[in-house]
Amino acid sequence: MKKITKAVIPAAGLGTRFLPITKAIPKPMLSVIDKPTIQYIAEEISEAGIDDIIIVIAPGSDIIKRHFGAAPELEKRLLEDGKTELYNIERQTQKYNITFVEQNIPNGLAGAVMCARPFVKDEPFALLLGDELLIKKDGEKSCIKNLIDIYEKTGKSAIAAMEVFGDDVSKYGNMGVGEDFGEYFSVNGIVEKPQLFEALSNYAIVGRYAMDGKVFGMLENLTVKNNEIYFTDALEVLAENGELLGYGFSDDRYDVGDKFGYVKANVELALKNDALKEQTKELIKSLAEKL
Repeated sequence: MKKITKAVIPAAGLGTRFLPITKAIPKPMLSVIDKPTIQYIAEEISEAGIDDIIIVIAPGSDIIKRHFGAAPELEKRLLEDGKTELYNIERQTQKYNITFVEQNIPNGLAGAVMCARPFVKDEPFALLLGDELLIKKDGEKSCIKNLIDIYEKTGKSAIAAMEVFGDDVSKYGNMGVGEDFGEYFSVNGIVEKPQLFEALSNYAIVGRYAMDGKVFGMLENLTVKNNEIYFTDALEVLAENGELLGYGFSDDRYDVGDKFGYVKANVELALKNDALKEQTKELIKSLAEKL
């Protein structure tokens, strides 16, 4: 069975929901506490045992490259000032083996995945969407690590599943639930953002995937709709062929591509930060008194 040794992060979106800040700063560089969201994703990948990361960026996204690159003047100044802890924090951003590739045509997630193909070389890979943060619970494996383990155990692509209800069903790709294997289940159908009456189940597709390399060939042969190839169309084919599994994760999830989700991530992660949690608690209490 092939091992997953590479991960892809699509980071070429325009981030229009966060204008005007995303006019100058790519959305993956927006900070949650003191780290850009894309660094959280890189850390998640590294902790799952993957060394090679392909980040798909928009033309002109040099700021992402700079974040993960060397900063000799900054490092020199931090050392001269005796700020060793900050120096070590800065150096951590350079530890990843990253390949950057540009997505010149904004044709969605499938287009971004296809941009990574020359570097993945049709091998199995992990796919992590940059506008979703998944923070594993203490003592547990992360969602992406579990998905990788499922793929390497079964040889079938595996996707993260989250239970949703009511109007939220129409906000996500939706999956049909087949046979239950305990830790994971078979997916027997995929519908992209269905109306409630069209939904196959209450399980939504979340932005973590462990994919077999055959998906590249499938994407290549799919029909273009509205100038875009839909990644969920490939997932649907995999589901129909009995080659797709779903995994219900326990990680804390934050939709940082949504303004409220972004605020929630900052507040809840501040509560988990030893240096900030007490001040954050007091702030929340004082705000609650004013409501």
